[in-house]
Amino acid sequence: MSVDEERLVELTAELVERASENPPGNERAVADFLAERLRASPVGFDVERYEVEPDRPNVVARAGDADGGTVLLAGHTDVVPATPDEWTGDPYALRRNAGRLVGRGASDMKAALAAKVLAAESALADGAVDGEVVLAFVVDEEWNGAGMRALVDRGIAADYAIIGEPTNLNVCVAQKGVARYRLTVRGKSAHSGRPDRGVNAITGMRRALDRIEELDPDVRRTTSHSLLAPETITVTEIDGGIGPNVVPDRVVATVDWRTLPGRDGSVDAFDRRIESALDGLSVDGTEVDVSSERLVFARAAEIPSDHPLAATVVEAARDSDADADAVGFDAATDARFLIRDAGIPTVLFGPGSIEEDAHTVDESVAVDDVVTTARVYESAIRRLLA
Repeated sequence: MSVDEERLVELTAELVERASENPPGNERAVADFLAERLRASPVGFDVERYEVEPDRPNVVARAGDADGGTVLLAGHTDVVPATPDEWTGDPYALRRNAGRLVGRGASDMKAALAAKVLAAESALADGAVDGEVVLAFVVDEEWNGAGMRALVDRGIAADYAIIGEPTNLNVCVAQKGVARYRLTVRGKSAHSGRPDRGVNAITGMRRALDRIEELDPDVRRTTSHSLLAPETITVTEIDGGIGPNVVPDRVVATVDWRTLPGRDGSVDAFDRRIESALDGLSVDGTEVDVSSERLVFARAAEIPSDHPLAATVVEAARDSDADADAVGFDAATDARFLIRDAGIPTVLFGPGSIEEDAHTVDESVAVDDVVTTARVYESAIRRLLA
């Protein structure tokens, strides 16, 4: 394989150095760089750049003959925010340390984006590939998937797709979904010297969260999947209180329900379960004023573990000395749109670990794994479009 390590590291550095935090969603600099880089490619990509939201562009590049089949290499350009004071160096200046690349997005997923560009160029350059390669770099994966949703709505078509999530060089064929809710408890403010004249929203929220948390062991016990952990319900945020001497009149919390494939055909079932859990809450005989609002519903998705795409990428990985297997991914990704809306068989494959590397302080990825990823992408393109 002809993917060069130094060129791969240099391109990763260019991408990391263009901060693209979401929120707020400032992917434009990295998208513009990718569009310019692909237009200058010797391969002769047909490059399209369009805005999903103001100043938030997707970039799509095509090369080859679609009559021979199409492989889509997709990834997201946004990263989660970094707090520079917590890092040992500038999060947006890629540095090498003990065989690893350190920087925000190194694992999730700018090294994988660089690997896709160079792998596609290498596979297409010698004319040995009969089909078409599409590179799609989208916005907003870290928040609500607006970029991939727009790509699907515009009619993206492919025979196979690979997304560069950090899978530790495994081939992920199944992923969890998420149903996320905002709970709001409303009370009545009063001076804390006379709490009996108010209705403490924190007390009400405590009762509400007790009910929600009682659901977690039940869904864990009654849900299962051969490649994924059971469903979970987790309280992830809470906000309330006006001051140290005021009975709070409003408290807000976020509830995150991770779901399994085959269980989430309709969001209504999850809504009803949450609403039922909150029904009839009271504090000292007074009904708690609590409401729930669904913020996100990202469907779980999967393809069979023995699907030809999965088998091909596993074989390509093993031939590149990666100890790969078909596994599950206990998070939600943009693959849901490609599998469930566009009907494109999709796997996840990339360097780094979603548990240990992505979204962390001093986020990093092994250089060797980035090189292996590029080689696997190139090998998969050649095999799928042979």
